[in-house]
Amino acid sequence: MATIPRPVSNGRPAPRAFKALIKEPVVRILAQRWCAVNVPILTLAMRNRRHLRDLFLIGVLVTILSLAILWAVIRPRDPIFHGKPESQWIEHLAYHDQEQVQQWREFGSDGVRVLVRGLEGANRPADRFYRNTYRRMSGLLPGEVMRLLPVPRMDATRSTRMRVLSLLSSLGKDALAAAPAVSRALRDEDESVRAIAIGFFTDTEDEDALLNQLPARQKQKLLPDFARALEAGRDWGLRNNAALALRYYPEDRSVVVPALANALSDPVPQVRMVAAESLHGVAPDAIARKGVVPVVIGILRDPDDQIASRAARLLGEMAENPDLTVPALVESVQGTNRLVASSAASALGRFPEYSDLIVPVLLQAFQDTNSPVSRRASGGALKQISPEVAASVGLR
Repeated sequence: MATIPRPVSNGRPAPRAFKALIKEPVVRILAQRWCAVNVPILTLAMRNRRHLRDLFLIGVLVTILSLAILWAVIRPRDPIFHGKPESQWIEHLAYHDQEQVQQWREFGSDGVRVLVRGLEGANRPADRFYRNTYRRMSGLLPGEVMRLLPVPRMDATRSTRMRVLSLLSSLGKDALAAAPAVSRALRDEDESVRAIAIGFFTDTEDEDALLNQLPARQKQKLLPDFARALEAGRDWGLRNNAALALRYYPEDRSVVVPALANALSDPVPQVRMVAAESLHGVAPDAIARKGVVPVVIGILRDPDDQIASRAARLLGEMAENPDLTVPALVESVQGTNRLVASSAASALGRFPEYSDLIVPVLLQAFQDTNSPVSRRASGGALKQISPEVAASVGLR
């Protein structure tokens, strides 16, 4: 019998010894038999790898369904709160009901915990995961396989999540303890839910907003969710609220300024308006560089007088690029809409260096009883830029 070569000291045959080994009749016979048995199996597996993938994906879906059923069996029962099951309290929540807001404010921290449990109970992560997985699988599995799988249930708790978040937003600082749960809602599958969740942090739209009450680290963790919502949100309300939230991050200009600048080209004027306002608040020195003034002048001409009047006020607050701003405001003062004309007149008071152009316009508006400009707006602007002229018409 032939002698099998010994391995070298590292435990592996030397190259020359290994070549000698595989030439031995016994080794060749064993290798041939192994190939005869296993190669057909491997070939069949390669041919059927798509079916193996399908079986694997089906197994994943069955596992998800099993976990969902298990959760339905073992989940906690409905606790009693002030004489009623918590689910009944959640079921009967309404939007913008001040009596209800006051009642839940009186419930205090116990009530906030009930609302948080209601929000998380309505989230149903297993249902959401199955819906998302089913949607992805539909592009991978054959139609005949997909028809064997149960169709995902509709998102029946969307309205519940929205109503709970709306009430938490109305509670303001009294609901600060709910911030972690609401933070998770920023990644909800529904964009309307995410929009209301953002509103929880920015409801007052001033320096007292809850976003400013959070610890710095917790606040920082929310920034990517806001930036993502502004960039990728399909619902304009979500993008609007995200643009508003970004104004509370002046310390993160490197992230916030580019995101808001991109939003200046949003197709919805309300979103462009909020982006411009937030950009002015976060980085007023970037107004000229990012082309904010022309965008706001475009909004000033919008037929919606509510947003057009906001544009007029912002042009006055920014007081930038007067060669463009002043003629646009004068044009609005001479328009027919009372709200827009009055807001534009007040804004003109911020440009005293253009008094030669502005004073005659304001004086005419003040003296013309048919002018859409309120006398308070035109008179106030006159006193700002030309006290002498204002005094001559009896303004003190």
